[in-house]
Amino acid sequence: MFKIIKASDGTVLALTEDVTYIKKADNGCYILCPEPDASGISYAGTPYHLLDRDPMGDDLESVMLEQTDIGSWVTETQTAIEDADALNVDQAYHLTLLELGITDDTDAS
Repeated sequence: MFKIIKASDGTVLALTEDVTYIKKADNGCYILCPEPDASGISYAGTPYHLLDRDPMGDDLESVMLEQTDIGSWVTETQTAIEDADALNVDQAYHLTLLELGITDDTDAS
């Protein structure tokens, strides 16, 4: 997995499993190429210049690629979802008690 990071401010633009490397052809079009020949990448149809590579002649935003392990992100996200679900169930329970005018004595301790 790769993070596509804006060189200007470090913002993560996207995560991708497969990087599409591009360079500018003699006729001005962007073409696919192997990584060693690339001056940029394309993501979601938008071309980006790779930092520290040959300039592409356009005012393209410069980005960096960072290889990352997505496993820890998935685990953290799953934990956050489970925590949010538990809070939602607890809130729904307390709202139901409030609507029915019932008190929950277990919360009094």
